Amino acid sequence: MEKFVFLLSLWSAKILSLLIRIFKLGQASNFPGKIALSLQKDFLKHFILKENCKVIVITGTNGKSTTTRFLSNALKTASKKTIFNKSGANLLSGIATLFSTCANVFGTISHEYIILETDEATLPLLTDQIKINFIGITNLFRDQLDRYGELDTTIKLIEKGINKDKDIVLILNADDPRIAYLNSPNKKYFYGLNIIDSHIDSNGSNNKWLADPEEITSCPKCNNILKFEKKFLAHLGNYKCPTCKLARPELDFEITNHKTDEQTLYFDLLTKKIKSGFFTHMIGVFNLYNALCAIACIKTVSPDTTNVHIQRSFQSYSTIFGRGEKITLENKTSWIYLIKNPTGATEVLKTLTGIPNARFMIAINDNFADGRDVSWLWDVRFDILSSHKKEIFVSGKRAYDMALRLKYADISQKQIKINDNLIKSLKDAVKSMNEQETLFILPTYTALLELQKRGIAKSEFLT
Repeated sequence: MEKFVFLLSLWSAKILSLLIRIFKLGQASNFPGKIALSLQKDFLKHFILKENCKVIVITGTNGKSTTTRFLSNALKTASKKTIFNKSGANLLSGIATLFSTCANVFGTISHEYIILETDEATLPLLTDQIKINFIGITNLFRDQLDRYGELDTTIKLIEKGINKDKDIVLILNADDPRIAYLNSPNKKYFYGLNIIDSHIDSNGSNNKWLADPEEITSCPKCNNILKFEKKFLAHLGNYKCPTCKLARPELDFEITNHKTDEQTLYFDLLTKKIKSGFFTHMIGVFNLYNALCAIACIKTVSPDTTNVHIQRSFQSYSTIFGRGEKITLENKTSWIYLIKNPTGATEVLKTLTGIPNARFMIAINDNFADGRDVSWLWDVRFDILSSHKKEIFVSGKRAYDMALRLKYADISQKQIKINDNLIKSLKDAVKSMNEQETLFILPTYTALLELQKRGIAKSEFLT
């Protein structure tokens, strides 16, 4: 009977995916899986994976989608048969949709590697149903407090997922104390930055900005305040507890040097005392961490994947929609950067304000996928934009909240252009630009989906 229900659920998901694509009703990234799970709660448990198939999960607050795509691209470049949830649908329904799409009609998946970007709260649900081999964790920042609560709750969800299987190998960001010292007996590999660099200060960005307001980082062992020798991004850095002497773990994968121009990151990786150089056409310290996490995962999961494969994959890398994606609108250059929490948004602003002729549009929604509580806007360093002299366009369901936040960041009210209609606001922003300027569009998740649905990447919204 279970087998019959599984096949019914699988075929239902496959047919729904096909119909959604035929009639152009969306991406078919979540709904088919949601229906399958409603028919069979443990739907994912019944898939048959290829012998020796390796399942890799990437989780954490920021950087999951970019890291997952980096990792998948590298494995494919090395001729590994790989699937991943490329749309970024990282809840159980999105993973169920991926499995349904990639399996044959009997539920067999023949790929060598399955890479799953996974929401932190979804991890324990996933480990209930799937045998996971590796988990890479990017970072933990305050995010969607109405859904997750504080970070102690999030780390407990991650630990719950990991501790169901002691054979899972962990690839952890050593620069984040909560991640480095999560409560788990599993085998661990650590990655982090060891950069002594004049243009990165204790905050992880340009020297002209003072330290970010952030929660005090306490020692995971004795709960006293950690001392940082250097911070690279928010609370990520090289730390030590003055009380119990707990310190950042020894790094298995470390970046020792980096430089950047307006479009490219160059960096040196040290592992097993061997130094290698890489570059990727992305910018920002946050993407330095994403690339490092991906490399650490690749070298742990697939040791025969060479540095040449990795570099080729970086060069051919295609960004996921909205995660540092470059588009052209009316012959004018635009970039889209998803923002969804204080640290992520602040780091994006720090990076982008250093680019000449930058223009800005910010779109804030408060749907479930964004987080209903938009109080996080008050923890973002929007004062970084205070020296910006051009108009700043704000849109989305919470456009007026965003405009108020900018006003309190000492931005002239005359500069703030409000239009809660996302497409009209974007048209106004593009119209206001000259061809030497670059528009940076900063949307929350459902605002990003609206832009995608309206065909922004193809400039269809302008017609």
